[in-house]
Amino acid sequence: MNRNSRSDTVAFLGIFFAVAMVLNYVEATIPTAAFLPPGVKLGLSNIVTMYCLFFLGGKYAVMMSSFKSFFVFLTRGFTAGLLSFSGGLCSVGVMILIMFITKKKASYLILSVAGAVSHNVAQIVIASLLTRTMLIAAYLPVLIISGIAAGSVTSVILGVFLTRVTFLKDMASKIRNE
Repeated sequence: MNRNSRSDTVAFLGIFFAVAMVLNYVEATIPTAAFLPPGVKLGLSNIVTMYCLFFLGGKYAVMMSSFKSFFVFLTRGFTAGLLSFSGGLCSVGVMILIMFITKKKASYLILSVAGAVSHNVAQIVIASLLTRTMLIAAYLPVLIISGIAAGSVTSVILGVFLTRVTFLKDMASKIRNE
């Protein structure tokens, strides 16, 4: 990889990380009490991670997920950062595994829902370890249902986004091929 292509990659990832932070901020301003159970989010910034996975590869998706978790750590503290990190890595890992098993033929919907549900399950496991009780697992059915709903929403948003911003696929292809 030459110097310009490394600079392009860093710039591209920096822009996408900024988009993820903005989506995270926008999501934080949505009042959850109105239509979502406590602690449930849509996961809008995961759209960026999924984009990285689908068009740049697993390495970049793991990097983006890690960057997002570090941002959560800086803005919300250790526990939130740890939950974000564990959920994000589990989510990306499950999506990579599904893509491998299906030879990259799984739909955005399947991948997004599997990623969202696995994210929530990983967070429950870590929360149970942190609190030293399995009582938190009683919330798992709510998080599985919300993961299915949130994964569905984020896959639709990603699909709409991709039809509108096709030039990003070309940029991602350039980075992936270097």
